[in-house]
Amino acid sequence: MYNIAQTAENFKHSQKIQLYLNEPLAPRSSFKIGGNASLLIEPFDAEALAFALTEIKKNGIPYFVLGGGTNVLFGDSGFDGIVVSTKKMSDISIVGTDGAAQNGGKTVIQAAAGASMASLVSFAERESLTGLEEFAGLPGTVGGAVYMNARCFEKEISNVAAAIQWLEPASQDGSQAQDGAGPESASFTLREAAFAPSDWAYKKSPFTGTDRVVVSAQFVLQKGDKASIAQKAAAYIQARKDKGHYKAPCAGSVFKNNHAFGRPSGKIIDELGLKGKASGGAQIAPFHGNIIINNGGAKASDVLALIDLCKKEAKAKFGFDLEEEIVVV
Repeated sequence: MYNIAQTAENFKHSQKIQLYLNEPLAPRSSFKIGGNASLLIEPFDAEALAFALTEIKKNGIPYFVLGGGTNVLFGDSGFDGIVVSTKKMSDISIVGTDGAAQNGGKTVIQAAAGASMASLVSFAERESLTGLEEFAGLPGTVGGAVYMNARCFEKEISNVAAAIQWLEPASQDGSQAQDGAGPESASFTLREAAFAPSDWAYKKSPFTGTDRVVVSAQFVLQKGDKASIAQKAAAYIQARKDKGHYKAPCAGSVFKNNHAFGRPSGKIIDELGLKGKASGGAQIAPFHGNIIINNGGAKASDVLALIDLCKKEAKAKFGFDLEEEIVVV
């Protein structure tokens, strides 16, 4: 049986990990829904993150890595484990300006996993770098965007990624067999690799559904006109506002779009006549079929009931299996 209290005591010896016992999760989620985490920690850098993950895995404690909490639905009873927040890992910097032909004379910037997408886009704008404008207004963090291969206005994070740095258990990096016993198999090690297109797909990255934890990402951008970049970014933010993304607490798109269906998931839900349908304090947004909003006091069970309703109705009428984009914890 795992011992969260003892593990918390071990973390107290580190000067680079902030601890929060019995931490409310609702304020850390854009849905504003969820109970408490037994323990939430905020490592300050990659070294502290590796130490924390190693201790957690060595002791067999359930854990969840949290970015901006914008694509997450926490359960009403909370999380009986450790939530690892990357919030304090937020550095952004220029790491290379290469005029060589093979790099197209572009600028490489690096952002830590906990940096917000808003701060990344703003940084690029200040440096007159173009390529990230489509992500203006996207809530959440760089780590979350990389994990999900965020897609905005037909552009994906993978379209501008240059290299990714991540942590993974030693048992996955070839140093020990997957079923190896002992603390060595729990040790998280730092890896880095250049972007490889074959590893990425729609709403999927090499990190999705794995124990790998994104530490930072590099992006290749072009020099551009600052005023034009700012104008494009503002237009994308306005487009999000027009779609109602900021009208009420939500987690953005609930379901992935399956292009084989021939139309977006929001359109399918609209055709089912489910827009505006409510369950408790949760409601399928009257302004967008693929958004569920918290009208006040919504519970996770309310949201899940609406998700289940959409899936059952879509399957019964169209034969489509809607797939959740949000992560249910």
